[in-house]
Amino acid sequence: MTSAPLTPAQVEQIGDAAGRIAAYAARALHDEFPHLDLEQLVETFTRPVAVEGVSRLYLAAIDGGSTPGEAAGKAGMALIHAWTEARLAAKAAAKAARTV
Repeated sequence: MTSAPLTPAQVEQIGDAAGRIAAYAARALHDEFPHLDLEQLVETFTRPVAVEGVSRLYLAAIDGGSTPGEAAGKAGMALIHAWTEARLAAKAAAKAARTV
């Protein structure tokens, strides 16, 4: 990733992209699994740590030569994968706690 400081306009563009990525990821999960609460997904995906991660992944993909759409797709998929892994780990931990 380039080390040049971002302009205020670039920061705004990245913030907009991160917000759209979070919204599309939440909607995609909800559409595929309607029992998941859409508002809770949006809240989870717009937490500061998630937005920071999405922004970092988006910028890295752009710097790697991806188009903005490709970069958004990569960042969105990474967000969904991270959420899925965390959810599966939490379920496994809860199940292990119940069997003890």
